[in-house]
Amino acid sequence: MPSVTEILDTMDYGPAPEGNAHVLDWLKAHEQGFGHFINGSFTRPSKLFDVANPATGQTIARASVGSTADVDAAVKAARTAFGPWSKLSGHERAKHLYAIARTIQKRERFLSVLETMDNGKPIRESRDIDIPLVARHFYHHAGWAELIGDEFPGYQPVGVCG
Repeated sequence: MPSVTEILDTMDYGPAPEGNAHVLDWLKAHEQGFGHFINGSFTRPSKLFDVANPATGQTIARASVGSTADVDAAVKAARTAFGPWSKLSGHERAKHLYAIARTIQKRERFLSVLETMDNGKPIRESRDIDIPLVARHFYHHAGWAELIGDEFPGYQPVGVCG
């Protein structure tokens, strides 16, 4: 039977809960760059810039530079979507916002590691504050969407904003 010292010398601790291997794999699968999300799909990036990890200086991703055409396409898509969205009841809009919040919570660890790699802040801050706060914002606005008919009778959606 091995001694405690031998076990400690050979023990593999495994990956940390906030290890970044899964995020690095995901980024590698997207190394061609990230386009803008417009009208329900990602656009093909035309001009890219490097996104660097401030802790290492290494490029972790490439993201699209928005052009005037990209902004025009996004506004056009938002205006098109506004009609059907504005006709939804507050309850129906809330369901969409709640679903986004739940998805963020489901992917919280992944998003926390990605956020830390992107901006260099400690994982504890990303994990315990930033990403949970993102989810809470969606829950908050979903709650308002649910109550809008009762709390703000007569108010109507006014259009696309940015």
